[in-house]
Amino acid sequence: MRVLIASLALFLGACGFTPMYAPAGGGQAIGPVHVVEIEGRSGHVLKTNLDRILAVENSSGEPATLEITLLEAVTPLGLRRDESATRAELRLTANYILTPPHGEIMRGSVVTVVNYEIPTAAYGEITAQDDARERAAETMAERFRAELALRMAQARESAAHGR
Repeated sequence: MRVLIASLALFLGACGFTPMYAPAGGGQAIGPVHVVEIEGRSGHVLKTNLDRILAVENSSGEPATLEITLLEAVTPLGLRRDESATRAELRLTANYILTPPHGEIMRGSVVTVVNYEIPTAAYGEITAQDDARERAAETMAERFRAELALRMAQARESAAHGR
């Protein structure tokens, strides 16, 4: 077993494998990021989670600025006999602009889809939809961390190759 692990480590080193979260020479994968206020309830939850997740990347350097615009769409899925919905899909789309202190502006989007059941109780749909918004925003924050790490790794690689 040890021989297998050692040979796998040598193979990965020989093929040029470099982990995304460990830039060459050490350092942070993303670096410090200032998240601009995001409108709406989902935006507040997303910003709070992004601030928490990206806090480990904070350093004394100048932060990049992340501006996010959220779009929300709710689609009813299942129907009862009275044609009221039993389930719904909440789709959050975040269009972002990342402005690093030095370098090119990066644009992109991150999409998260959450399904939820609509209860028959009064005000149940409002509560279920609010819960779905929070879950979608929390999931989106995790996806943003991966997206930003990937985009920053690509920017480092193209800078290293002089592109």
